[in-house]
Amino acid sequence: MKRKILAIVLALTLMGSVTACGGNSAATDQGGSAVNTPSAEETAAGETQNSQGTAAAEEVSLSGAKVSDYPMLENLDLDGTLQPGMYEGKKIAVACSGANYETVFKIFASLFEEMTGGVVEVQSFPDQLFEKGQMGLTSNQFDIVCMPIAYIHSYAHAGLLTDITGMLDTVASPNYDEEDFLTGMYDTYSRYNGMQVAFPFKPDSMVFFYRKDLFEDETQKANFKEKYGRELTVPATPEEMLEVAEFFTKSVNPDSPVEYGYSGVLSKGSSRFTWFNHLGYFGGKEVGDNFVPGFTDGSGTEALQFMLDLVKFAPKESITFDWDTGNTYFAQGNAAMMEQWPGLYMNCEAEGSPTKGKVGYGLVPGGSPCLGGWAMSIAASSAEQEMAFKFCELVTSKDGEYIKAPIEMDPCRASNYERDIFLELGNPVYDALKENLAAASQLADTDIPYVSAQIGDIEEIAIQSALVGDITAQEAIDQISEEMTKVIDSVKDDL
Repeated sequence: MKRKILAIVLALTLMGSVTACGGNSAATDQGGSAVNTPSAEETAAGETQNSQGTAAAEEVSLSGAKVSDYPMLENLDLDGTLQPGMYEGKKIAVACSGANYETVFKIFASLFEEMTGGVVEVQSFPDQLFEKGQMGLTSNQFDIVCMPIAYIHSYAHAGLLTDITGMLDTVASPNYDEEDFLTGMYDTYSRYNGMQVAFPFKPDSMVFFYRKDLFEDETQKANFKEKYGRELTVPATPEEMLEVAEFFTKSVNPDSPVEYGYSGVLSKGSSRFTWFNHLGYFGGKEVGDNFVPGFTDGSGTEALQFMLDLVKFAPKESITFDWDTGNTYFAQGNAAMMEQWPGLYMNCEAEGSPTKGKVGYGLVPGGSPCLGGWAMSIAASSAEQEMAFKFCELVTSKDGEYIKAPIEMDPCRASNYERDIFLELGNPVYDALKENLAAASQLADTDIPYVSAQIGDIEEIAIQSALVGDITAQEAIDQISEEMTKVIDSVKDDL
C-alpha cells in the first residue's frame, strides 16, 4: 500500500510541483529539497557554486581522478578493506543531483574503480530529483541515491532503502566511527523509524551573514546608539534584527553606507526558508505531533509577520531573486545582512569582490535556523549491497570528505573541522556552520512521507501572496494550515 500511495503522489507531483531543498541544499541547488530549477534544488540542501573548486574538480574528473592525486590522504583504502580487483566485473549506479554533486561522484567513481575494479555509473538529475529518484528505486535503476534528508525518509518509509545497521558491524572498516559525525547528525540525517538508512553526505543549515565592517564602524556605532539607546551589536533576536535592518536602510536613514539593511532570496521555491528560520524562536514548528500543523497557536503568524516587516528593509526585487542573483546582490555590498545557505561565502570572499574580508558569519538571529542536508542511501533492491556500502563509506569517510570539501560539500565529521588539511582550506564559514547546525531543528523540506513537495508548494503560494500584500500574515497561515491538513489527511492512514 505504501508504494501504491507513493506512486499516486508521484503522479500528482510530476504534473506540477515546486520541489525544494536542502538546497545550489529545497531542492534549491543546495540545503535541502523542493525543486523548480537546479539552483532551487540545491539551495535547500544549501549549495552554491564554487567556481574555482568546481573547475578544478571537473578537470580532475575529466582526466580521471587517481589516488595519487591525493598524496595527503593516508586512508582512502578504508583500513585496507578496499582491495585491488575485489569488485572486478561488478557495476553499481548512483543517482544524484547535477552540478557539483555530479562532479563529486564522478571523482569518487574513478577512485573506486582504481582501488577495487568495480564500476560506478553516475546518473545526475538536475530537476525533479525526488520523482526520478523514486522511479529509479522502484524500477531497480539505482543501487545508491544521494538526496535531501526528507526525500530519504520518504523512500525509507516506502520500504525502498536498505537498513544498513547490520553492515555497519560486518562490512564497515574498523575506523568508520559513527560517533565522529557532528552532534545529532546521525539521528537527523541517517536514522528513521528505528532503522539506519543513510550515510551523512552534506551538512547544510542557514547561516547569518553580516557586514562586520559596518558593525565595527565607530560612526555607525555612535549613530545607532543615539537612535536606539543601545550598542550596535550583531543581532541575536528577530527584534534586534529589525532595528538593525531599519538603521542600515538608506530610505529610512540617509546616512546609511548601504542601500538596504537586509536582503534575501525570496522567490517562489525559497521564501519559506526565511519563515522557517524564525518559526522556532516564536515557539512553533512546521509539523507537530501526529502530523498536524505545529504553527497554528499564533507562532506561525508571528514568524511570518516578522518576515513581512523585515522585507520592508530589503530591495523590492528580492521577491524575484534566485540563488545566484541574491548571492551576487549581497556580495556586491548592497545590504548589511542576509540569511543564506553557507555557499554564499564563496561570492563574498572571491577575488575582486567588494565585500572580500568584510563579511562576518554567525548564528541566525533567534537561534533556530532552517536545516537542510543531504545523505546517501542504498536501494533495498540492489543486488550489490556490499559494493554499494563500501562506495558510500568511501565517499563519507574522513579522507573522502577532504576530496568533497573544495567542491562546496562541507564536512559532516566533527574531527575534520579541526584537521590541519581542512584548516588549510581556509573556509571562514566553518565555525558558524557548526553553530547553526547544532541549533537547527526545522527541516527545509517537510518531513512527511509522500507529500513533502505538495506541502512546500502550499507554503510557497501563501507566503508569496503575503509578500505582495494580497493577504495578511494571519490569512496566509490559515491558508497553509487548512490546505496542509487536507493533504496530510489524504495519506494519513499510510503514515
